[in-house]
Amino acid sequence: MTTIILKLLGMLIPVGLGYFLKTIGFFGKTDYRILAKIAINITLPAAVVTSFARQQLDRTLIGIAVWAFALNILVLLYAWVTSRHIKERKKRCMDMFALVGFNMGNFMIPFAQQFMGATGVAVTALFDSGNSFMCTGGHYIAVTTLVGEEGKKTTLKDIFSKLFSSPPLLVYILMIILMLLGISVPEPLAEICSVTGSANAFTSMFMMGLMFEIHFEKEYVWEAISVLVRKYAFGAVVALAAYYLLPFPLVVRQVLVLVAFAPIPSLAAIFTENVEGDVGLCSFITSCSFLLSSAFITALVYIMGVA
Repeated sequence: MTTIILKLLGMLIPVGLGYFLKTIGFFGKTDYRILAKIAINITLPAAVVTSFARQQLDRTLIGIAVWAFALNILVLLYAWVTSRHIKERKKRCMDMFALVGFNMGNFMIPFAQQFMGATGVAVTALFDSGNSFMCTGGHYIAVTTLVGEEGKKTTLKDIFSKLFSSPPLLVYILMIILMLLGISVPEPLAEICSVTGSANAFTSMFMMGLMFEIHFEKEYVWEAISVLVRKYAFGAVVALAAYYLLPFPLVVRQVLVLVAFAPIPSLAAIFTENVEGDVGLCSFITSCSFLLSSAFITALVYIMGVA
């Protein structure tokens, strides 16, 4: 238990430090964008390369990407059905944006890196290869089409353009191709990437601290509870299905259980802003989900004994 607590502190202290330094004015409200560029374009790809180099993965694990894509479709339908009671279109869009998708690059991959090492990063990277298409714009198109909300238009061309200019996704694809061909990552490359990749957890968590926002307002509470209860109820069902039904090795299924409780993607607030919805409420719910996911995943790591 002491090891788990220390690892959790290793994740949360950078978040708290980032938030504290922002509140005292040492960093500005938009300075997180610099760290986001570093994390997404440099440290995350390096961490993924290192994890694939350190693990011999079975080709059948490509099914993890299929599982991720299927879950994104299911959670979209789930969000649409459970938000039917919301009459105001902008508010319903925000509600759905907060329910769909899994925050992998900014949260789950660094968390897996800290708690489960190379295996955790490799499995979460495979999951994100199937998750990215929907989270980077697919959900936005689907939600605004289903609800009929006017806003900034995103096309499939925009999504593919964004996806294939994304270093993490390009690295995912390259690593999957190498895995399918049975080709190992060259050891010199793995060694070079390992130093940079080891900084990914700190960089991502510090960035989350700079992004963290809690603007407490009374009217936010019940709406946040409504979204979060539905989100984690869905996550619990997904976790049980992943653990008991998927034909993967135990350690892979354990990682997928943790992934089921990943927080709300950071893009939810941006999508909400695009439809002129309540960004403050969405940011509040997203920040709450970060805290809840940290608690749930830590508890599951202890229960399953996978740290």
